[in-house]
Amino acid sequence: MMKVCSRYTINEDEAVESMNASFLKILKNLTALKDIDSIGGWVKQIAVNTSIDFYRSKKKYTERNKLTIDNEYSTAEHTHFNLDFTESKMDSREIFKMIQDLPDTTREVLNLFAIDGFSHKEVSSQLNISEEASRWHLHKARKLMTEKLEKMNYNFKTKSHEART
Repeated sequence: MMKVCSRYTINEDEAVESMNASFLKILKNLTALKDIDSIGGWVKQIAVNTSIDFYRSKKKYTERNKLTIDNEYSTAEHTHFNLDFTESKMDSREIFKMIQDLPDTTREVLNLFAIDGFSHKEVSSQLNISEEASRWHLHKARKLMTEKLEKMNYNFKTKSHEART
């Protein structure tokens, strides 16, 4: 649960707060669980929803997520960033840190769409944004992640080049 909550929050304190709220919801609603075999998915869904609720309540008090949506977004097939890191030699902590450094709403959309598999319609409903905004944020996330990955690749090339000279 901590891993799920961490994906939707900025720091460990917020993740712990979200996880504790999730545990409270789970304990209060344990009688609603009909099939014990589905407990893993049920717990994950509660953690995701609680983290999103935490994000929404926090968003009301901050204005750092303001943006003007233009027609710059594109669909997934028009971006060259791929979230499949199975072939990557990057440490999962590096990838996690890169995602955590994204702007709040952009990070939330990336988590919901690309990692948790929600559609843009579901993402827009969860975050109270339009589907167009969801697509824009996904495009923005891919663009920022691509830039970060390319920069890291450049840094790796520089280091290996310096080591040989």
